[in-house]
Amino acid sequence: MLAWRMEWTLYPRKCNLTGQDMLAQFPPDSPYTVYHHEAWYGNTWNGTDYGQDYDFSRPFFEQFGELLKKVPLLGQNVLAVQNCEYLTQCGYSRNCYFTIEADHNQDSMFGYRIFYNKNIVDCLEVVKSERCYECIDCENCFQLQYSQLCVQCSDSAFLYDCRSCSNCFGCTGLRKKQFCIFNQQLTQEEYKQRLASLNTSSFQHLQAASAQFEQLKLAQIRKAMIGQQNENVQGNYIFESKDSSDCFNIRGCRDCHHCQVIRDAKDCQDYFVFGDKAEKIFYSQCCGDSIQNLRYCLDCFSGCFDLTYCYQCMQTASHCFGCVGVKKEEYCILNKKYSKEDYEQMIPKIMDHMKQTEEWGQFFPSYLSPYAYNETAAQDYFPLTKDQATSLGLRWKDDLPFTVGKETLTWDQVPEDITQVDDSICDAVLACTITGKNYRITKQELLFYRAMKIPLPRIHLHERHRRRMERRNPRHLWDRQCAKCSTAIQTTYDPERPERVYCEECYLETVY
Repeated sequence: MLAWRMEWTLYPRKCNLTGQDMLAQFPPDSPYTVYHHEAWYGNTWNGTDYGQDYDFSRPFFEQFGELLKKVPLLGQNVLAVQNCEYLTQCGYSRNCYFTIEADHNQDSMFGYRIFYNKNIVDCLEVVKSERCYECIDCENCFQLQYSQLCVQCSDSAFLYDCRSCSNCFGCTGLRKKQFCIFNQQLTQEEYKQRLASLNTSSFQHLQAASAQFEQLKLAQIRKAMIGQQNENVQGNYIFESKDSSDCFNIRGCRDCHHCQVIRDAKDCQDYFVFGDKAEKIFYSQCCGDSIQNLRYCLDCFSGCFDLTYCYQCMQTASHCFGCVGVKKEEYCILNKKYSKEDYEQMIPKIMDHMKQTEEWGQFFPSYLSPYAYNETAAQDYFPLTKDQATSLGLRWKDDLPFTVGKETLTWDQVPEDITQVDDSICDAVLACTITGKNYRITKQELLFYRAMKIPLPRIHLHERHRRRMERRNPRHLWDRQCAKCSTAIQTTYDPERPERVYCEECYLETVY
């Protein structure tokens, strides 16, 4: 499924319908027909115009691959955005830049899975927060920096697993505290004096503070499973859910199994990304918004139901099999319309045919994906070399859209302290100190860094995202014992790791 998911790679090209310049998930030399999202959602074309007869002498996936190259594809998976060109998998946002898999944000940049935020930068899994930087798994926070697993915290930096704290620095496991530095309680005046001496607007001082904070974090006890308000669940990062197993990053779900990164879903299995009033979804990815009864589907939204092996079908499409780009239609097979009676007679025959070709029950093959393997999220989770990918029949793209060696300034020419950086930095091309990838600092970024007194990032946005993802535990469960009471627990902490992991009961007794 991940080989069908494009997240961070965008190419400049023209819309095949209007000719307008745009950014898209498909390069200009792609063999697919690609439309700008406004043209794609418009009424100037109809997916059923590309319908084809089902050929029982050929495999289904072969026929689907041919249809995929004929029907216009959505250039950027966005909806209801304003002044948001450089993003994908996003909706209902304005003035955002490179926010991926994110909805309802404003004036935010470089975020992944961020929702209902304003003016946040370089954040992962942050919800209902404002003026935050380099935060992970935080909710209802304000003016928070370099923090993880925090709720209702403000005017603080370098916090881990803190609740309802303000004016704290370098602290772990605190509840309802103020004026603490590295878990030491201070008076308000002492706090101000110590904080001034730390001077995190300087890159060198920031690195020293970060190193000290990481040492303190190692001593902090960890809860076996991150989650709240659950009943009979198994996995990690689970909230307000019930009777769900082997799930990660879910919220408001019931009776789900082997699901990841979904919300408000019921009776689902092998379901990845989205949700939002989803029911009876099986082996599908990036489908959501009031959907029901989907099997083996990709990117199907907005009131769809009873779809099987469909891609980018939306807006109440229903009773469709093997369709691409169908909107507001029903009873279609390979985009060809049928009567209800003919459709219901054809489907069992197609299923029997797919069982004979050993295709039924299999997800879309990776080799059919319109993306090269190293462009997709699959490369992030299951990295392959070019030789490995091509030996599996997967496409590989050598000219990904980034440059190296084009920098106009080296880091020894850039002031370490943000207060000494002038506007000319926005004209410079910089290089990532880890990967060598070139990047620029936008004016919007610079204003944010100045306001928050944050030194310029010396690492490319892709590397920053990779490092944030590494700070979250893997989506894998190990058996181990509670470090306090020895009760058997399942957790995403590998037994070889040094952290002390407690069962929920011991954790709550200790922290509260």
